[in-house]
Amino acid sequence: MTSQWNAETAEAALNLLDAARQRIEAALKVAHPGDNLSRHKAAKTAPVHLSISLDTTALEQLGTELHAFNAQVNGGEQA
Repeated sequence: MTSQWNAETAEAALNLLDAARQRIEAALKVAHPGDNLSRHKAAKTAPVHLSISLDTTALEQLGTELHAFNAQVNGGEQA
């Protein structure tokens, strides 16, 4: 089964990453029922395709602007 998810906020992106992890773990449980050790070993070779595109440009810009503002407020000192 293939899924494609999109997120527009940092919180949503983190939730999607957690959901993807849970989805993989669930598939491993179905494909390799039994004890956790055998499932852990199977995870090392189980075929899965994951593709992530991450754009943090806007978030990094906010950080840059905050540092510039702090530098102005603090008389040129970087916070």
